[in-house]
Amino acid sequence: MRPQTFARLFCSLAALSQSADAASPPPTFFSHPDIHQPALVFDLLSSSHSSNVSPEGLRAEHIQREVKRARSKRSRFDVRADPSMETRQSGQSSSNPTDKIQSLGFLGNTYNFPLNLSSDPSQLVFVQIDTGSSDLWVVSASCATQSCRSDGVLKYDETRSGSFRPLTIEAQNGQVANATSNQTQTSTGLALRSEKHAPLRRGSSSMESHPRILSPFALDAAIGQANGSGVSVPFSITYDDRSSATGVLAVENFTMSDLSVTNQVFGLVNVTDVTLGQQGISGVLGLGFPRGSVISRSLINFQDQLKDARDTPIVMSLLQGTNVSYPLFGLALNRTGGRSTFGAVDPYILDTPAKRGQVEWHDVVPFPSGNTGLASNSSFNKDAEALGSYLSWTIRLTGAGVGGNAAELRPTYSEVGDHPLAVLDSGTSSLLGPASGVESIFSKIRNSRHVGNGQFVVPCDTQDRMYFSFGGRNLTLLPDDYIIGPASGQPFLCFAWPAASAPSSDGVDWVLGTPFLRSVYSIYSIGIDGAEAPKIGLYPLRQPANATASDVIFAPEPTESLSAYLMNSATVIASTLPNTLVPLVAPTSVPYAFANATFTPSIGLIPTAGAGASTYQPRITAATGDSSIPVIANDTTPLPVPSNPASNFGQQNGSSRILDIAGSVLSSTLFAFVMGMAVTLVSIG
Repeated sequence: MRPQTFARLFCSLAALSQSADAASPPPTFFSHPDIHQPALVFDLLSSSHSSNVSPEGLRAEHIQREVKRARSKRSRFDVRADPSMETRQSGQSSSNPTDKIQSLGFLGNTYNFPLNLSSDPSQLVFVQIDTGSSDLWVVSASCATQSCRSDGVLKYDETRSGSFRPLTIEAQNGQVANATSNQTQTSTGLALRSEKHAPLRRGSSSMESHPRILSPFALDAAIGQANGSGVSVPFSITYDDRSSATGVLAVENFTMSDLSVTNQVFGLVNVTDVTLGQQGISGVLGLGFPRGSVISRSLINFQDQLKDARDTPIVMSLLQGTNVSYPLFGLALNRTGGRSTFGAVDPYILDTPAKRGQVEWHDVVPFPSGNTGLASNSSFNKDAEALGSYLSWTIRLTGAGVGGNAAELRPTYSEVGDHPLAVLDSGTSSLLGPASGVESIFSKIRNSRHVGNGQFVVPCDTQDRMYFSFGGRNLTLLPDDYIIGPASGQPFLCFAWPAASAPSSDGVDWVLGTPFLRSVYSIYSIGIDGAEAPKIGLYPLRQPANATASDVIFAPEPTESLSAYLMNSATVIASTLPNTLVPLVAPTSVPYAFANATFTPSIGLIPTAGAGASTYQPRITAATGDSSIPVIANDTTPLPVPSNPASNFGQQNGSSRILDIAGSVLSSTLFAFVMGMAVTLVSIG
């Protein structure tokens, strides 16, 4: 490291400090004329739970600069550049025209996917890709709430569609299905709450949340009372920040990447306070399993009335109902966008058999089912049989650390086994873990410290790689993957991921969002009925896949690239750091949700229904070394991202993620803390 290279930025950061309480002046490091001025200074030790600065006010001065900066950014390493710009090598490829590769949009720190509804005429919307949830919902043209009125939000007009129909259920003894995920008990039936520690996501207060993994007391079919026949099925999701999306279940034809899915059930939303315009989206595309779906669970008892309607998550409908080469999808994410594939892997990354053989495959974790404390006809005692044992894209985390120094990891609940569980979640720009594991990771970074509410800071000149392992190679993140940005009060210290989160009753301790997912190419195989378990494939993008030497795997990030990140992408976090050490106190864990389960499946459980058709021949037969996985033809051009009108209204990358950690850290005071630093977390992705 050359100190003179850092001199310019830190000098500038010091000048931006709004705090009179900074413990010491920063070193005279380098300056940058375009660094953002903090709009607000917030004392981390304050007990306030609110801010008098509105999210709209916080965003105002940063919108145009962040959009221009994000669009003009180019990668600092070849491995970070959009792989579509790389020179391709020849290799075995698929000639199946059904296999598709689609470019992804990136706005408001959210990866969005173009989706067409109806065919008469086709209507374009953009939806957030979310591997951490399982439901598809889209806002209706009838939605008149503030969020729906945001500039650039595309709304679906069902009155213009010749293929749209509402989903109706015949009343049986006065009962109808009600697709809900909320926080209350109803007088007419059971609407069990969503208990998640997933990052808050999509809310009117700029917080963001989503249902991640079901527990026995998370999502269930609420049974209401109705008279007559042909009753519409209400759809409602209430998030942890009390923002919500409500409407009805409906059936429509969709086109994803030129692939058609007919008669798909989705949530048609007409009332919501979920942020839409900031992210340039009209809804959410959940890519998880049926058992994790509010819609699928709510319709368990009404399958005979669905006729030709598909109530499985739409990605499952697509992979099961089209002639793709293999029942999988892949995500290649970068700081300006990315690509998704369906049916085969990305030829711009895995262009040779050798590279495809270097993908590490990991079995997705199945979850226990049944509850001895509930009635036998409860949907929780029927959901696994009807929908399968898999809930989300969760795998075992066997190791983590910094620079080759292993952290101590242990699961919150011994029932999950020897290793903690981690969910891969493209719907959040955070990394989260239990207090003990997070603290152990940061103990490996010199001069790092906890500054309150589960958040840590590190020296901004930290060059050490962080890593996560799932039973194979150590997958590394560079500092500019896990560093969020400098603290305004002490600009030589930078906030960093992961943040400590409260225990989740489903047993999933770790949430690995886009900071991790950008460091790997991730592949999601839904499995094959009767033949192959669901699996996640990971290919490293921050280190050579064939590297075995520690000095290569854990090579420090070059000073030049870290400097470029701090100057061009990191944003000052308006905060006043405490001058004393702040202990990290682990919260008391809640009871394990599956303690009374009637069935606990083993890892590698073969699905009997709901996966890829049994006509597929299993190809993922080894953890590594299997190069037979199909790849999209090398001469295939990714389908482009259509123009998103939200990009014309001053949206910024990061604006929708400014409260990404609010629902996940150790105390509710983090909401106040994050509100304090909201404007400056625009580049945490």
